[in-house]
Amino acid sequence: MAKLTPFGVALRKLRIERELRLFDLAEKLGKSTAMVSAIETGRKPIPDGFLAELIRVLSLTAAEHKELRTAKDRTQKVVNVEHLAPDSREVVAAFARNPGELPSDLLEQIRKLVLKSSDDETPFRRKRRGMLVPPLSRAKIEVFAANVRSRFGCSEIPWFPIVEVIEFWLSAVVPDFVLEIWGREAMRGDEGRVVPSYKTLILREDVYEKACKKDGRARFTAAHELAHFLMHHQVAFARASGDHDPIYCDAEWQADTFAGHLMIPRHLCAGGASPEQVSALFGTSVQAATVMTSRYAS
Repeated sequence: MAKLTPFGVALRKLRIERELRLFDLAEKLGKSTAMVSAIETGRKPIPDGFLAELIRVLSLTAAEHKELRTAKDRTQKVVNVEHLAPDSREVVAAFARNPGELPSDLLEQIRKLVLKSSDDETPFRRKRRGMLVPPLSRAKIEVFAANVRSRFGCSEIPWFPIVEVIEFWLSAVVPDFVLEIWGREAMRGDEGRVVPSYKTLILREDVYEKACKKDGRARFTAAHELAHFLMHHQVAFARASGDHDPIYCDAEWQADTFAGHLMIPRHLCAGGASPEQVSALFGTSVQAATVMTSRYAS
């Protein structure tokens, strides 16, 4: 995971001031959202001519140009491990030397510590269980989702602005929060990821772009990852949830339940509306709308 560089901080500030998502800026620059995200978070060096393009497409003032250039000059490609414990530094050093030298079973264990949504999974009907987490009832998760809506001033708005909440508003509540957009190859089949203890939420480029274009499934995926970030990022995981563990202790079940209540709150879901009508009103997939209307009717 990356931490915003001085250049990234300055660029993000300019984007937010102009209410530009990564998607919007990438379109203006004629580049991929994954590339713009990687530059903003310091995962890729700033290409030649990138600053000049920003000045042009954002119509920067002389003061803004100077601020961005100063930030660019201050940005260095470094990995800060001073805050890590000695054994953690050792792991980082091992990766830096040659990740290919790490045993495959260790790499797999590390991958299992990542909360993720895979593109072969169906919300509410996932084939695999997630990590074992402290129990939460559906009722408590519903209240939590309502509180999140209220915190962002969306209690009475059917269409929850999930992309804007993640990209612009969440950082006001969680200092140093970073949204990253990664390409499909880097995500290895995952639609989204949250790594415990990091203030970072990652969405795959195509999922993020579909969510920006109001695709219901992609919007639900973004809400599912937001659930992991809000509910699970400080959880100390002991093991994966198994078939014999209560479902309400499963991280994936909790995230789906939160996403469902966040995107389709009970008090705004009119009785008698069809799943297709609910899907259109709240901007979710028909499948998610069917599940939630069925739960509210029971």
